[in-house]
Amino acid sequence: YLGNKAPFHTVYLHGLVNDAQGKKMSKSKGNVVNPLELTEKYGTDALRMGLIIGNTPGSDLALREDKIKAYKLFANKIWNITRFILSSFGDTKATIDTEALSEKDRALIAELETVTADVTKDMDEYRFYMAGEKIYHYVWNTFADKILEENKERLYADDVQDKKAAQAMLMTILERSLILLHPFMPFVTEEIWQSLPDRKDLLIVAKWPGSR
Repeated sequence: YLGNKAPFHTVYLHGLVNDAQGKKMSKSKGNVVNPLELTEKYGTDALRMGLIIGNTPGSDLALREDKIKAYKLFANKIWNITRFILSSFGDTKATIDTEALSEKDRALIAELETVTADVTKDMDEYRFYMAGEKIYHYVWNTFADKILEENKERLYADDVQDKKAAQAMLMTILERSLILLHPFMPFVTEEIWQSLPDRKDLLIVAKWPGSR
């Protein structure tokens, strides 16, 4: 009002955040969920994910503690993925040699490009709940449970060239996954990003894939 201009050009309205039974929170009912307590118990990132995923515009959200706990386990999963990949480099410097990538490695990265395009489109069109769910399922079900499991042996194989290819592919997917997850889980992704070798800039200012 004092500046004689609209304070926001876009306003996103989501539904009410209710208790675990879907009832409106009320002090008189004693069913108020304290976000500070959940943050202390499970972490801010887990709470953020719990509030975003499943929270569609026009629909109310039943906030369950077990849901927040599940996203804390997801944060731990990302840490474990990172530690495992970095451990494969041993005492040598972790570098990404994209020239070593095999055709299958490049196909896996191309698959992530499709996921990136979908997530970006959802973000641009304010479907945050869908974007968060897509990157969550990609990291857990595709990256951790499938890609990493299928390529574990390559990381400790005698074929040095194939090992470098596997490391390059996994590090590339890890970095991209951290960028896509950052809007939803900014604290854990930033911490992990800084643990990667040769990180000079913060993740929060990293270029979004496909942007100019």
